[in-house]
Amino acid sequence: MNKIIPATVLAIAVGACQGDEGPDSLATGDEPAAQAIAAAGETMAAESSAANDAALLIDGEDTESSLLLASSEAGGLEIYTLDGARHAIGSDRPTTFVDVRYNYPLGGESVDLIVGYDSEAAALIAYVPDDMSTGLREVSLPLATQAEINGLCLYRSPISGKFYAFAAGDGEFQQWELYSRGGAVEGRLIRSVPVGLGVAHCVAHDREAAIIFSVETVGVARINAEPESEAEVEYIDLTQPHGRFSGDVKGVALYEQAEGGYLVVSDADESRLQLYDLENLEHRGTVSVVGDGSVDGADETEGVVATSLPLSSSLGQGLLVLADDDNDGEPTNYKIVPWQRISESLGLHAGAPHDPTGLLALDTTTVMPTVETAPVVSFGDAADDPVIWVHPTDVAHSVVIGTQKQRGINVYDLEGNLLQSREDGRINNADIRYGFLLDGEPADIVTGSNRSTDSIAIWKVDLSTRTLVDVADGVIPTGMADPYGLCMYRSPGTGHYHVIVNDTDGLVRQWRLFDTGAGKVGTELVREFSVGSQTEGCVADDETGDLYIGEENRGIWKYSAEPDSGSERTLVDGIEDGNLTADVEGLALYFSGNGEGYLIASNQGADNYAVYERQGDNRFLGHFFVVSNEASGIDGASETDGLDVTSANLGATFPNGVLVVQDGRNITPKARQNYKLVPWERIAEAMGLSIHHGYDPRAEPGT
Repeated sequence: MNKIIPATVLAIAVGACQGDEGPDSLATGDEPAAQAIAAAGETMAAESSAANDAALLIDGEDTESSLLLASSEAGGLEIYTLDGARHAIGSDRPTTFVDVRYNYPLGGESVDLIVGYDSEAAALIAYVPDDMSTGLREVSLPLATQAEINGLCLYRSPISGKFYAFAAGDGEFQQWELYSRGGAVEGRLIRSVPVGLGVAHCVAHDREAAIIFSVETVGVARINAEPESEAEVEYIDLTQPHGRFSGDVKGVALYEQAEGGYLVVSDADESRLQLYDLENLEHRGTVSVVGDGSVDGADETEGVVATSLPLSSSLGQGLLVLADDDNDGEPTNYKIVPWQRISESLGLHAGAPHDPTGLLALDTTTVMPTVETAPVVSFGDAADDPVIWVHPTDVAHSVVIGTQKQRGINVYDLEGNLLQSREDGRINNADIRYGFLLDGEPADIVTGSNRSTDSIAIWKVDLSTRTLVDVADGVIPTGMADPYGLCMYRSPGTGHYHVIVNDTDGLVRQWRLFDTGAGKVGTELVREFSVGSQTEGCVADDETGDLYIGEENRGIWKYSAEPDSGSERTLVDGIEDGNLTADVEGLALYFSGNGEGYLIASNQGADNYAVYERQGDNRFLGHFFVVSNEASGIDGASETDGLDVTSANLGATFPNGVLVVQDGRNITPKARQNYKLVPWERIAEAMGLSIHHGYDPRAEPGT
């Protein structure tokens, strides 16, 4: 079986390898000889000798009328029927790569989208079938790439339903989001993903949100295709002596079935194909396409494409098409191989076919932000935990307070503009409570965990300037080696204000806050217990007295927030046999009154957010993703640490409240981390949740 090997591990293994043995999971050993498979047909010779990529344009209503789109560079984008006859010249642009996706929304219709790479213009060109000319019609302005492209594939996200083009060149993938404006396809560069020099052909596995690609002298690998994902390169197989490829690794194709299927990769130097099971990536065999007298074999194949749909009576299990770089001295062409011949030769499973022309069933919930804050000043992992402060008299002047954990804490208005940046140390997490009596006057108090001084930072919000003012009674030590997460609690029984801090070892301490009488806030330690392992996110419910804590690799726990309640707890949801994916991060409460509302958690390992009922046993309600809003030029949110939510009316922009999430990968445009703001009604509509009106965060708990 082939194990997926991260690129970082691969580099160490290959560098340390001596002799002919590579990583034991990919050692070649005595590989069986390639099975010889005869081609059943071939296309006419291309207009030039540079044919290297192909795509199938499948007719969902009449599969026998399906067409083969083939690049031939100087000859343009050629179109063939399944019997190999030239149907049309779809485009006279010098095209080297091409791919197809179905059901693309364009001008109020659902169309077949074709994207090719014009090597002369160094641009991606979008087309749709044009029945009037029996060819193709351009529907986009050229999208100029940032390097010479050596591979192209299209991807449709199973999360958002958005369409993307992946263009490989100069050691990286350029990921372009393709969207419609009127009757034209437009695009914007979402991100560039370094994958190594030699990256070439690629294919998208939409159902698994993966791009599988060849790195010519290294092997075949994959990355996560979602724009907000961590695109770590994972190798499937390598070149010799560490794997089974002989040299140049070229075209890749998917033979998808209704469940599972096979990956086909061209081992070009040896004119053979390596096949892998799509479900476990186990190597299933090697084949070479040979001549049968009337049709010659395929040599030094670059582009390959496959389908499991029965396109004709003679192609009952679909087909494989591959470029023939030799073609017995004639201009290059494409060989057509019935998949059944491969299946029978290698003993492959003949499962139900997969129809790529069908509608993509999205089983995820997505929402879009409407505002993003200015990026933080520091590079890397810098922004973390946001706090929403509601203005007492003019809710539109409410602010978002966000920690910048490498240098301090920031204040933003509801349009995302920076109002204040305090360099108070490495503030990791923060929280707020209203109405604390300071010098006999109610004050809105914000606290933060300061990892520079291992202390508790305390500020009050200045109502006139909407900025933070330090009111801590000196440096307030936590006695912790690394204070990490933080939340606040106001007891409904005593009215006392508390701050709760945890550390990276799972230690939790709770302090009561008090007015020192000198315009400062002091603390008194009242409780200590251990969660068990690293924890950060926490939130306390001032009405019910519940305290929720996220143990990053275990799940969400519910304790009592009262200082004399001990360490008794219940598991709300877990990572093992639960609805969470490590790491569990930020937690926040949406108040709906009468003890109802929602608990929201950052499900960081899956780049989404989990929602639970606030009441009772915190029934799990589902996940949602924050995806890009191309109309506003705002990317989605991913790898979220902290978050906050309110049901308070925040004026015309957020009349039904707002969710604020830290964005760990601020990709479009590529910038330092920031915060995304999502109107609550978008989440409520998408998830079937309630919208509460009349919430006042300054009201006494339980009123």
